[in-house]
Amino acid sequence: MRTITPTAFEAYKALNPQDSKLQALTLEELYANTGSGDVDWSEIKYPRQVLLGASRWDCGMGIGYVVFDCVCLFLGAASLRTSVTAKAAAEIGEAAAPVASQLAKYIKVISAAESSKTEVAGAVFSVISTIYSGSCLGAVLSAFLGTLEWYTAILYGATALGTIMAAVATDGAAEIGIIIVELATAGFLINDSIDCGKACAY
Repeated sequence: MRTITPTAFEAYKALNPQDSKLQALTLEELYANTGSGDVDWSEIKYPRQVLLGASRWDCGMGIGYVVFDCVCLFLGAASLRTSVTAKAAAEIGEAAAPVASQLAKYIKVISAAESSKTEVAGAVFSVISTIYSGSCLGAVLSAFLGTLEWYTAILYGATALGTIMAAVATDGAAEIGIIIVELATAGFLINDSIDCGKACAY
């Protein structure tokens, strides 16, 4: 459970300056429409759709799945991976397209059989840091949470941003430690990275 902060809320608004409805939103209004403002990632569910097999991925969709996986691990929301749709993955891949070439080296580390858990966790951290520094995070989070009711999407998006901002402001050691623990139940990340490498011909 993670709770939104005023700083994260304002930062999230700054990521989306084109959204006039969001710019007019106050934290008090957000709380009024989302209850206590508490966040529980296990409660998030995507609409049921037919999932697209890896054999039909293109490179952008493959990157979208890997980025989705990394965001899930970063936020402690691994349970979301079972319901992510091809449409959401494609939208995330498109949002991350400006830094796709930089992400390739991290995806290779994640997919390599010889990589240690620490190296994989470090690569996950680097994927998120690259998206953040490349000014793609707002678009990625919008795609990540796009199927949610508007107020709920803002609450979870701003909370996610706050978590990511706090982590990338450090050397990442604490977050990497958390990701290492999450990797124990995240075989999907390795599989998606391997399939992404095939789709992108890495």
